[in-house]
Order: sequence, then C-alpha cells, then structure tokens
Amino acid sequence: MDINEYLKNFDKFTKDPTLKAMEFLLSKFGNPQNKLKFIHIAGTNGKGSVCEMMNKILVESGYTVRKVHFSSTYKV
Repeated sequence: MDINEYLKNFDKFTKDPTLKAMEFLLSKFGNPQNKLKFIHIAGTNGKGSVCEMMNKILVESGYTVRKVHFSSTYKV
C-alpha cells in the first residue's frame, strides 16, 4: 500500500489511531522525526517547569542546550 492509498482509506474519525499506523505513515515520509533535534513539550499545565527540568538534566548529562523556549497561547 502506498501513502496516497493509505491516506485515502484512513478513517479520519477513527477513535483508536494506533502507534503502528503512525509508524507506517512516518516511514512513508522517510521517518523525519529521527532527524529532529528538539523536544516538544505540550499540555495544559507545567510546561515551564518541565522545560527547566529538562534543561538541567540535559546540561548536567553533558549536552549543549542552545535555547530553551517557552511560549503560551494564553491571552488576557
């Protein structure tokens, strides 16, 4: 099955998209996630704290962290 056939037959309202389905789709695009060098942290609460903890863990493990960026969509 090629990527176009897969997407054509993919039920966009599926309640149980599996990891296997996502792995198949990403493999058809050459697994671009394996080339990325960032960590995406999402959620409702705690992103700032998680960013700070991850920064400390990475730096103390010997990694060079170029930038920690935190943004919020919250508007007053």
